[in-house]
Amino acid sequence: MPSFKTAKIILVVDDELSLERLIKQRFRKQIKAKELEFIFVNNGREALSLLEISPAFDLILTDIQMPEMDGLTLLEKIKKFDPTLKTVVVSAYDELKNIRIAMNRGAFDFLTKPIDFNDLEITINKTLAFVREVRENQQQLQSAQEQLQYQAFYDGLTGLLNRNGFIKQLEAHIHTNQQQANSPFALLFLDLDRYQVVKFTLGHGVGEELLKQVARRLENCLPPTSIIARVGTDEFAILLKDISNIQEVNNIASAIHRALEMPFILKQVSVSSTVSIGIVHSNLDVVEPEDLLRAADTAMHCAMLQGKGKTAVFNEGMLVGAISRLQLEADLQRAVFNHQLHLNYQPIFSLVNEQIVGFEALVRWRHQVRGIVSPTEFIPVAEETGLILPLGAWVLSEAMGCLRNWLEQFPNVRPLSMNVNLSGIQLSSPDLGTLINELLEEFSLSGASLKLEITESMFMENAGAASQLLEELKAKQIQFCIDDFGKGYSSLSYLHHLPIDTLKIDREFISGMVFDSKDFDIVKTIIILAHSLGLDVVAEGIETREQFNRLRELGCEYGQGFFFSRPLETEDAEMLLALFNG
Repeated sequence: MPSFKTAKIILVVDDELSLERLIKQRFRKQIKAKELEFIFVNNGREALSLLEISPAFDLILTDIQMPEMDGLTLLEKIKKFDPTLKTVVVSAYDELKNIRIAMNRGAFDFLTKPIDFNDLEITINKTLAFVREVRENQQQLQSAQEQLQYQAFYDGLTGLLNRNGFIKQLEAHIHTNQQQANSPFALLFLDLDRYQVVKFTLGHGVGEELLKQVARRLENCLPPTSIIARVGTDEFAILLKDISNIQEVNNIASAIHRALEMPFILKQVSVSSTVSIGIVHSNLDVVEPEDLLRAADTAMHCAMLQGKGKTAVFNEGMLVGAISRLQLEADLQRAVFNHQLHLNYQPIFSLVNEQIVGFEALVRWRHQVRGIVSPTEFIPVAEETGLILPLGAWVLSEAMGCLRNWLEQFPNVRPLSMNVNLSGIQLSSPDLGTLINELLEEFSLSGASLKLEITESMFMENAGAASQLLEELKAKQIQFCIDDFGKGYSSLSYLHHLPIDTLKIDREFISGMVFDSKDFDIVKTIIILAHSLGLDVVAEGIETREQFNRLRELGCEYGQGFFFSRPLETEDAEMLLALFNG
């Protein structure tokens, strides 16, 4: 029997008794060095019996004329074994006909008797080299096929199933469930709320590490029978089997939220990322895997509309909203790329001398069917779909180009600046600095004429990672405003350390400051705080003379609102500037 060695094993099939002694003598060095190992049998039948038990041979050396089973019959029968196994036939000079038959039956080579052992050694080395090459190629091919099979059904980054693999597993579970117990199950669809921000801010590699850590946490917090998959860039799907009741699914969703709310340490940076979850139960009249996954996806988008870190359970009414949402996305994409949006400009005034000092650019969308679509409706869609980047670039270009024209047309209105709102995704984009520099150069504007507005919450979430960009823009005298200050969560440390120039007090406090002492005290405190930090203050939503007077008494520098002017079309803004130009 072959031993478990690294030697190449050669099966010699020949009834000539002296051949074993001669071969062992000729190849004694190779045998001693465990480079070659020879196994000897007397006929084809014994060879077949040995191959049945242990087919791990590298080469067969066989005679043709033998008792019980000759070499030609052996060649015919060994085809069912390893196809890479090669046979060298040994035959007498007068058996040329048999040699042709042997070659037709798959013999790799032949030698004539009496054997020339130099020729035998050359033939063995040549054949073994060929076998090794064939087996290596076969192994590579098998490995490639296994890799393709893996890639077809598994995600290479996380090791989880991919969408195709998940659909296949879900389809199999639905089929088995229908045939057997028909026990309830549930499908969860997850989307990481801040993945794009993490990727844009910290890089693609950190984003991938976040996905891998999310996958591991999901594996650790879910029941062992669960099937988990990564079905999109930052989307995961989970099949929960044998669910006893709806509350159990809700409890699992809560466990997922808790597991993913804990900060992730990514390249020594602590990153937080909540998740939006959509749930669909198997009691729907739906049996197609893609339909179930689509329903869970719809529920997840409804959860996202509620805010970050929320869960929603699918119901039929969501389909109407989903269709409307998809239509809105398609319409917005056309509007962005066909320049069907436009800007309004709301004047900002000095409360000291009531002179106009700048404008805030506000994007507007007049839909052909829906009419005026509120920014609160289409801006979240733009952020979710990534359209916020081309949209934001267009707003910057349009607003800065407009300012350039106004500076030339109205030279007596000075200073005059333009405020542009940024989203968190824009702030995290590595291309923002380059874009702004190019636009400043294109329109021959100084950085001091541009003010970038970011909501308090967005600043808190993104400013730490984008601090280098902020410093670079600040070096060009570009100013930063915290929009809606007091409405989000606050940290005095970021006001002190980051390059902020202005606080804009949210209109909610301005509207109540005349009649509500608490709102008045909040406004007063914000103004005092800002001035202590060397910051200017802009009051939003000023609508009455009394509000204007109170704010001026408190030392608020600037204001905007309907008391001064509504947001204006370009032509109306130019008429207003003409009045102040004199």
